[in-house]
Amino acid sequence: MTDADRCTRCGHPLGLLRKPLRELRWSRYWLEGAKSLLTGPLKMCGQCGAIYSEDGSLVAAGAIETDAERKLDTYRKDMAYLRDAFGGVVVAAEAVALWLAFGTAAPELAKVIFSASLGGAMLFPFSYFARKARLARKDLKRLRQARRSGQILKNG
Repeated sequence: MTDADRCTRCGHPLGLLRKPLRELRWSRYWLEGAKSLLTGPLKMCGQCGAIYSEDGSLVAAGAIETDAERKLDTYRKDMAYLRDAFGGVVVAAEAVALWLAFGTAAPELAKVIFSASLGGAMLFPFSYFARKARLARKDLKRLRQARRSGQILKNG
């Protein structure tokens, strides 16, 4: 592997930036991504987020989401989906309990207690996955801030 295929900031191998407009969409380097469609592909470092032009010159330091950030963001989204699923079960069980208790028919105490306890039991996994999603979001913000300030090189 030549020096042109490695990042000058961290030494990590470079990869091609396949979708520059999507990757650089909300950054201040979106114009560089648009230019690359005409001038040639950009190269990116998955370790520190640096972008290089086709000739090997540094275009932007820390502009692209790193591999660790992508994995953590996927994990955060999964935890949020699980949280929302258990939240739906909680709401549905409590709605059934209210309907059974205050509906048109005579309330059957066993069914009301069962549906209310089911909703209450689902609060535990709901709160567990909510905590996991909240912690992942906090770590993701910390990683992004470190990448933008250039501190990621000290950690990795």
